[in-house]
Amino acid sequence: MKRLRDDNIFENVAGFTLIELLVVISIIAMLASLLMPAVQTAMQNAQSMRCISNLQQIGVAVGQFIADPENQNQFPAIYNTGSNNTNISSYTTNTGSSSLQPLQCLSNYGVTMALLKCPSDRNPDPVYGSYIWSPVLQGEQPQDVHIYTRGGVFTISKLSKMTVCTDNGIPHLGKFHVLRADGHVETWP
Repeated sequence: MKRLRDDNIFENVAGFTLIELLVVISIIAMLASLLMPAVQTAMQNAQSMRCISNLQQIGVAVGQFIADPENQNQFPAIYNTGSNNTNISSYTTNTGSSSLQPLQCLSNYGVTMALLKCPSDRNPDPVYGSYIWSPVLQGEQPQDVHIYTRGGVFTISKLSKMTVCTDNGIPHLGKFHVLRADGHVETWP
Protein backbone atom coordinates (compact mmCIF):
# COMPACT_ATOMS: atom_id res chain seq x y z
CA MET A 1 0.00 0.00 0.00
CA LYS A 2 1.32 3.37 -1.00
CA ARG A 3 1.30 6.25 1.49
CA LEU A 4 -0.59 9.34 0.49
CA ARG A 5 1.17 11.46 3.01
CA ASP A 6 4.81 11.70 3.88
CA ASP A 7 5.36 11.96 7.65
CA ASN A 8 8.87 13.31 7.24
CA ILE A 9 7.90 16.43 5.30
CA PHE A 10 8.93 18.80 8.11
CA GLU A 11 12.30 17.26 8.85
CA ASN A 12 14.23 19.29 6.31
CA VAL A 13 12.37 22.62 6.76
CA ALA A 14 14.49 25.26 8.45
CA GLY A 15 12.78 27.18 11.27
CA PHE A 16 13.53 30.15 13.49
CA THR A 17 15.33 29.56 16.73
CA LEU A 18 14.26 31.22 19.95
CA ILE A 19 17.31 33.48 19.86
CA GLU A 20 16.46 34.73 16.36
CA LEU A 21 12.90 35.52 17.39
CA LEU A 22 14.09 37.44 20.47
CA VAL A 23 16.54 39.46 18.34
CA VAL A 24 13.79 40.42 15.89
CA ILE A 25 11.43 41.41 18.73
CA SER A 26 14.14 43.52 20.39
CA ILE A 27 14.89 45.32 17.10
CA ILE A 28 11.18 46.11 16.65
CA ALA A 29 11.02 47.40 20.24
CA MET A 30 14.03 49.68 19.67
CA LEU A 31 12.53 51.09 16.48
CA ALA A 32 9.24 51.75 18.26
CA SER A 33 11.05 53.54 21.12
CA LEU A 34 12.89 55.71 18.59
CA LEU A 35 9.64 56.69 16.85
CA MET A 36 7.64 57.43 20.01
CA PRO A 37 9.04 60.97 20.64
CA ALA A 38 8.39 61.93 17.01
CA VAL A 39 4.81 60.68 17.26
CA GLN A 40 4.26 62.60 20.53
CA THR A 41 5.67 65.80 19.01
CA ALA A 42 3.42 65.41 15.98
CA MET A 43 0.39 64.95 18.26
CA GLN A 44 1.31 68.06 20.28
CA ASN A 45 1.73 70.06 17.05
CA ALA A 46 -1.71 68.89 15.91
CA GLN A 47 -3.24 69.97 19.25
CA SER A 48 -1.50 73.33 18.96
CA MET A 49 -2.89 73.87 15.45
CA ARG A 50 -6.37 72.97 16.65
CA CYS A 51 -6.05 75.45 19.52
CA ILE A 52 -5.02 78.17 17.04
CA SER A 53 -8.00 77.26 14.87
CA ASN A 54 -10.34 77.48 17.89
CA LEU A 55 -8.98 80.92 18.76
CA GLN A 56 -9.35 82.12 15.17
CA GLN A 57 -12.98 80.97 15.12
CA ILE A 58 -13.57 82.76 18.43
CA GLY A 59 -12.01 85.87 16.84
CA VAL A 60 -14.44 85.62 13.91
CA ALA A 61 -17.33 85.31 16.39
CA VAL A 62 -16.13 88.40 18.29
CA GLY A 63 -15.95 90.28 14.97
CA GLN A 64 -19.51 89.21 14.15
CA PHE A 65 -20.63 90.32 17.61
CA ILE A 66 -19.09 93.76 17.05
CA ALA A 67 -20.64 94.06 13.57
CA ASP A 68 -24.12 93.19 14.86
CA PRO A 69 -26.04 96.50 15.11
CA GLU A 70 -27.95 95.36 18.16
CA ASN A 71 -24.64 95.17 20.08
CA GLN A 72 -23.89 98.87 19.43
CA ASN A 73 -20.54 98.09 17.71
CA GLN A 74 -18.97 97.13 21.02
CA PHE A 75 -16.83 94.23 22.18
CA PRO A 76 -18.79 91.59 24.08
CA ALA A 77 -18.98 92.02 27.84
CA ILE A 78 -17.46 88.62 28.47
CA TYR A 79 -15.85 89.41 31.79
CA ASN A 80 -18.21 90.64 34.52
CA THR A 81 -16.42 92.23 37.48
CA GLY A 82 -18.80 90.88 40.10
CA SER A 83 -21.59 93.38 40.59
CA ASN A 84 -25.05 93.08 39.09
CA ASN A 85 -24.74 96.42 37.30
CA THR A 86 -21.23 96.93 35.91
CA ASN A 87 -20.64 100.23 34.15
CA ILE A 88 -17.64 100.24 31.84
CA SER A 89 -17.29 103.39 29.81
CA SER A 90 -20.76 103.89 28.36
CA TYR A 91 -21.62 100.20 28.30
CA THR A 92 -23.82 98.65 30.99
CA THR A 93 -24.26 94.94 31.60
CA ASN A 94 -27.08 93.59 33.71
CA THR A 95 -26.39 89.90 33.70
CA GLY A 96 -26.78 89.31 37.43
CA SER A 97 -23.81 86.98 37.22
CA SER A 98 -20.32 87.41 38.57
CA SER A 99 -18.67 84.86 36.32
CA LEU A 100 -17.01 84.95 32.95
CA GLN A 101 -19.45 83.60 30.39
CA PRO A 102 -18.11 83.67 26.85
CA LEU A 103 -20.60 81.05 25.70
CA GLN A 104 -23.54 83.21 26.78
CA CYS A 105 -22.21 86.22 24.82
CA LEU A 106 -21.03 84.44 21.69
CA SER A 107 -23.31 81.42 21.23
CA ASN A 108 -25.41 83.27 18.62
CA TYR A 109 -22.24 83.67 16.54
CA GLY A 110 -21.25 80.01 16.27
CA VAL A 111 -19.26 79.54 19.47
CA THR A 112 -19.86 76.25 21.26
CA MET A 113 -18.32 74.84 24.43
CA ALA A 114 -16.25 72.48 22.26
CA LEU A 115 -14.73 75.56 20.60
CA LEU A 116 -13.88 77.06 24.00
CA LYS A 117 -11.87 73.99 25.01
CA CYS A 118 -8.21 73.69 24.11
CA PRO A 119 -7.41 70.13 23.01
CA SER A 120 -4.39 70.10 25.35
CA ASP A 121 -6.51 70.99 28.40
CA ARG A 122 -7.55 67.82 30.21
CA ASN A 123 -9.83 69.60 32.71
CA PRO A 124 -11.35 72.72 31.15
CA ASP A 125 -13.61 74.87 33.25
CA PRO A 126 -17.29 74.16 32.42
CA VAL A 127 -18.10 77.90 32.20
CA TYR A 128 -14.84 79.58 31.18
CA GLY A 129 -13.49 76.92 28.83
CA SER A 130 -9.73 76.71 28.44
CA TYR A 131 -8.96 80.36 27.80
CA ILE A 132 -8.31 83.43 29.97
CA TRP A 133 -10.44 86.37 28.81
CA SER A 134 -9.28 89.97 29.02
CA PRO A 135 -11.57 92.33 30.96
CA VAL A 136 -10.06 95.39 29.22
CA LEU A 137 -12.12 95.20 26.03
CA GLN A 138 -15.56 94.58 27.47
CA GLY A 139 -18.08 97.05 26.17
CA GLU A 140 -15.49 99.07 24.24
CA GLN A 141 -15.91 100.19 20.65
CA PRO A 142 -13.19 98.98 18.25
CA GLN A 143 -12.29 102.46 17.03
CA ASP A 144 -11.46 103.80 20.52
CA VAL A 145 -10.54 101.30 23.22
CA HIS A 146 -10.09 103.02 26.56
CA ILE A 147 -7.82 101.79 29.33
CA TYR A 148 -8.51 103.25 32.76
CA THR A 149 -5.50 103.66 35.06
CA ARG A 150 -4.57 105.81 38.03
CA GLY A 151 -2.77 108.10 35.61
CA GLY A 152 -5.91 108.70 33.57
CA VAL A 153 -7.75 107.29 30.59
CA PHE A 154 -5.75 106.12 27.60
CA THR A 155 -7.09 105.40 24.12
CA ILE A 156 -5.59 102.50 22.19
CA SER A 157 -5.93 102.66 18.43
CA LYS A 158 -3.98 99.49 17.52
CA LEU A 159 -6.30 96.55 18.04
CA SER A 160 -3.51 94.21 16.97
CA LYS A 161 -1.90 94.84 20.37
CA MET A 162 -5.00 94.23 22.54
CA THR A 163 -5.62 90.71 23.89
CA VAL A 164 -9.09 89.16 23.74
CA CYS A 165 -8.11 85.81 25.25
CA THR A 166 -5.12 83.53 25.73
CA ASP A 167 -4.27 79.97 26.74
CA ASN A 168 -5.08 79.14 30.33
CA GLY A 169 -1.53 78.26 31.37
CA ILE A 170 -1.30 75.24 29.08
CA PRO A 171 1.72 75.65 26.81
CA HIS A 172 1.92 74.02 23.41
CA LEU A 173 5.52 72.82 23.11
CA GLY A 174 6.53 75.70 25.39
CA LYS A 175 4.49 78.34 23.54
CA PHE A 176 1.22 80.14 24.25
CA HIS A 177 -1.43 81.33 21.83
CA VAL A 178 -2.97 84.80 22.11
CA LEU A 179 -6.10 86.02 20.29
CA ARG A 180 -5.79 89.72 19.51
CA ALA A 181 -8.67 92.16 19.17
CA ASP A 182 -8.24 92.45 15.40
CA GLY A 183 -8.86 88.69 15.07
CA HIS A 184 -5.37 87.34 14.48
CA VAL A 185 -3.67 84.75 16.71
CA GLU A 186 -0.08 85.12 17.89
CA THR A 187 2.17 82.47 19.37
CA TRP A 188 4.47 83.45 22.24
CA PRO A 189 7.45 83.28 22.79
